Amino acid sequence: MISLYRLSLKHRLLLVVLIPAALLAVGIAGLFMARSTDAANDALQQRALAIVSFLAPAAEYGVISGNRNNLMSLTQAVLDQRNVTAVTIHDETGDLLAYGGHPKHILNDAHHRLGHLDQARIEITDQDRLVASAPVRIAPLQLSDPFAVNEDAPAGEEDRPIGWVHIELDTSELESHKREIVFTTLFFVLTGLALTTVLAVRLAKSVDRPVGRLVSAVRRMSEGELGIMIPEQAGSEELRTLEHGFNKMSRSIADAHHTLQARVDEATAQLAHQAMHDPLTGLPNRRAFEQALEATLAASRRSGDQGALCFMDLDRFKIVNDTCGHAAGDELLRRITALIRQRLRVEDLIARIGGDEFALILRGCDADEARGIAESLREAIAAFRFKWEGRRFSIGASIGLVRLDGSLATTSDVLVAADLACYAAKKGGRNRVMMHDSARVAGRRSTDPRGFGHDDHADLLADEHLHIHRQTIHPLQPGHQGPQLVEIFLRIDDGQGGYLKTGEQLASIESDERAIEIDLWVANQVCRHYAPAGDDVADTCFSLNLGRASLMAGKHYLVGLQETMSKYRINPDRIMLEFRAAVAEQAPAELELFATAARALGCRVAIEQLDGSSAGLLNSFAPDYVKISMKSLIEAYGLEAGCNLAQALCGMAKALSIRSVASEVEDPLLRGSLQDYGFDFAQGDAISSSIPLDDPGVETGEPPEPDTGAAHDVSPKDQEHKE
Repeated sequence: MISLYRLSLKHRLLLVVLIPAALLAVGIAGLFMARSTDAANDALQQRALAIVSFLAPAAEYGVISGNRNNLMSLTQAVLDQRNVTAVTIHDETGDLLAYGGHPKHILNDAHHRLGHLDQARIEITDQDRLVASAPVRIAPLQLSDPFAVNEDAPAGEEDRPIGWVHIELDTSELESHKREIVFTTLFFVLTGLALTTVLAVRLAKSVDRPVGRLVSAVRRMSEGELGIMIPEQAGSEELRTLEHGFNKMSRSIADAHHTLQARVDEATAQLAHQAMHDPLTGLPNRRAFEQALEATLAASRRSGDQGALCFMDLDRFKIVNDTCGHAAGDELLRRITALIRQRLRVEDLIARIGGDEFALILRGCDADEARGIAESLREAIAAFRFKWEGRRFSIGASIGLVRLDGSLATTSDVLVAADLACYAAKKGGRNRVMMHDSARVAGRRSTDPRGFGHDDHADLLADEHLHIHRQTIHPLQPGHQGPQLVEIFLRIDDGQGGYLKTGEQLASIESDERAIEIDLWVANQVCRHYAPAGDDVADTCFSLNLGRASLMAGKHYLVGLQETMSKYRINPDRIMLEFRAAVAEQAPAELELFATAARALGCRVAIEQLDGSSAGLLNSFAPDYVKISMKSLIEAYGLEAGCNLAQALCGMAKALSIRSVASEVEDPLLRGSLQDYGFDFAQGDAISSSIPLDDPGVETGEPPEPDTGAAHDVSPKDQEHKE
């Protein structure tokens, strides 16, 4: 059975067809031969019985009369019959009366058989003879006289045998006929089997060939060969349909494989890309950046190529995240990425290595070219304004720059140097580019101001290091009526007899509670200082600079401010609360709520450092005072354009009945033009310097005189010419 399973499909088909056909043919042939030979035997026996049945009545007279001539005539007549080889006739005692031919069995066994014959029957059948015997009986006498009755005749007298006849038939012809039947049957059987075999072979081939092609194609497909096509040449419609279906399936599998392979390749490439790129911005990540930096350093050592590495840390990015959520922060990073890409060369590389940190590899440029590229990036980011859900943010970039000229041997040294330079840029006031200085101070970064380490930053904002300064805001227009304006500044003791500005330190405070605490501390110090003066400063209005934390938690700050004013009996109209325009744009809704509550309390509100991009605050917010920084506008747009923009902003404020202040006036040549521009007030080091709050002295400087038509006014072009 196991060997049967190992047979091919062709052989199995042949066996399936031929075995039943052979069995059926053999069965039919055997049945036919048996029936045919039996019929031949029966025919010969019936013929023999017919002959002896005819001979017995004919021999009645000769037996009764003992007429041998008559009997011999009968035997000769019988011998003339086909196949009859011997004839014998016996009387009732068994004596032989006549015979003819060449008996084989009769003469030898006659006496033994006579007593058993009662009717015609076949006695012997062997290979060459058939013996038939029949009794000779007296036929009943038929009388014509119906009245003659022989009542004394014994019953059965007429049926008594008076002799016997025997014949022998030659069976060789029968055997020959049987052999003919066998041979004929075998011929037809073999012919039928041969035809069946031919048809079975053709059938097997018609099935085996297409199936074999299918099997071969499937085997090749399983070995990885795709797109296999087989000819659709099968003899039957079903197999052609199967071949067509296989070809269709093969094409589908090949197409699916190509599609899947393409997707796998795409997914592999995507995974490889994701492993080396930042998913948010699409920039190379830190791993890819470090590999590129190693390759750049290796090229620099081999061929002496020069380049530079920039570490860029975005300023005020945390404000965007805290105010508008991470979705806004992510969008800001994408836009900054696009902004930087537009300003880099093809050979340069930019990577995102942290939350808001970027690294740039500038190839094939010296230190001056690298610094120029870094400065252009810094200026572009500083001028960029990010808008999100009605809020407007300005950011900056602190950039640390390191030359890649072989002076730093390892990648680690380069990264540390870039980090130090970026840290120096942030500590030096942010929004600037710092070139790495290889000089080091033991135990700290060489660029740290005052020698404070990073962990000492919180100590800078301790109360014992904080000092309050004041600066007078001088009126410019003749006949000024209103309070005397004084701006309050917060400064940090630098430990060397000087003071540091606190803008960067305050902006870096992560705790909003601490930032609000500092703003309230300033208000408390001012109110406590001026409370004893009473009526001497009744017409003075103190402008307090507030940070983003106080704006966002306006209710908290105003409650604390109200308690302070009540404690020192300070009239609320002597307090002006001042926000930078960049901070106000970041939280317009909070600013509106804060201004409404502050004015309800009795305080004034002001916006400082207004520029052209934030001019919309004049109409939407409508502050009591607006400060326009001359220094910032001139640095951003140049002298002439900056002054023209300042004049335009001042005119816009006047049209909206908002009092304007020219702040940060550091060039004495501008003093004579500020009144012509339409400013109501001016302040700055060129007008009067700031002094400590408790200093009994007065500010230095020369306050501008109200306009009397004097010819000392100088236009921006003249100022530029004089410079």
